[in-house]
Amino acid sequence: MRSRNGERILPLVQNAMSSSIVTKVVSLPNNFDQKSAFLSLFNAFEGDVPADALDAMKNAAVERESTSSTFLGRGLAVPHGRTEKLDSIHVAIGISENGIFWPDGDSAAHLVILLGVPAPMIRDYLLLMQKILRWHKNTKTIDDDGRVLDADALANELNAVVA
Repeated sequence: MRSRNGERILPLVQNAMSSSIVTKVVSLPNNFDQKSAFLSLFNAFEGDVPADALDAMKNAAVERESTSSTFLGRGLAVPHGRTEKLDSIHVAIGISENGIFWPDGDSAAHLVILLGVPAPMIRDYLLLMQKILRWHKNTKTIDDDGRVLDADALANELNAVVA
């Protein structure tokens, strides 16, 4: 399946941290900047998330990014935002071969994991972040610079992490 911008979107996978996580995987084109990557990841949820909830998720994530960079090193960025408008955690995983330039310096994110989190689910969000960070430290699906070595294996591992 392709989004209206032409990015490849892998099939929706329903996961559960008590069936409260919806995950999408998106291949990000090599010429994308951070703003284009964000839009592509948000667009992956069109039709699955009510428009007002999607707007609230976008605003929360963009506001969070403006306060402090969500680039965490080794090619990983985890932009996120919390809102009352969501009723489940939404995860969009963006993979970029060349990396998305992150405006906080010379950082390139090859893996962008966007999280939309219902405001009351802070505990679930913190557990999910902990799982993602532990996975990122130990995975063999990315190299030392954060480049994705095997996108399918990475998607499978992350689906297991957020399950």
